[in-house]
Amino acid sequence: MIIDLILDRKAGDPYDPQLFADEVRDYAEVFPDLSPIIEAIGTQCEQRVKHELCAYVLENDYAPEICDYINSVTWLPDWWEMN
Repeated sequence: MIIDLILDRKAGDPYDPQLFADEVRDYAEVFPDLSPIIEAIGTQCEQRVKHELCAYVLENDYAPEICDYINSVTWLPDWWEMN
């Protein structure tokens, strides 16, 4: 699940933005409610990705403090930041 990807990164696992996006897409094939996260990644807008990840956390009743972590790191690669 997406929460596992977030928490693994928080725990210090290596992070690869492309691998993260690919794994989210894989999950979205089974769980269509993840499409807002996929769409956010597609916009290449860091703030939108953070917003959708936090929405996912809150909508699924995970600890809201996870959003503090989500907002403290970068989810898209630097070369995607064209805006």
